[in-house]
Amino acid sequence: MSAKPAITLSKTTYQKLSRLLESVPENMITDQLLDELERADIVDGADLPEDVVDMHSEVTFTVQATGKTFTYTLVYPTELDSTEHKLSILSPVGSAIIGLRAGDEIDWPLTREKNTLVRVESVKPSAASAG
Repeated sequence: MSAKPAITLSKTTYQKLSRLLESVPENMITDQLLDELERADIVDGADLPEDVVDMHSEVTFTVQATGKTFTYTLVYPTELDSTEHKLSILSPVGSAIIGLRAGDEIDWPLTREKNTLVRVESVKPSAASAG
């Protein structure tokens, strides 16, 4: 597996995700997300570049193995509803793309036996941009 790209998180997002991880059962995805938080560059929300995937960003990404491109808004699990195009931060791809920039790729485990390469194509910041 190649080196993971640098990630950047706002202080607010970092704090909210840390609290979320303390409140849910531990599993492979939460362990991976915790690893991501530990290696993140933490910045003030105002200093977070617009092309960085943050909570509530609209993200277009490609799963390289299938060549399929998807556009989703990254949300907390409690924000999932019947609305299409929402992706939980606690999904394998959601936890993979947080903090990446447009153009970044990451090799990410889907299961203990299978990885996939995900490429962030574009990022639209949330209208609220509140992490």
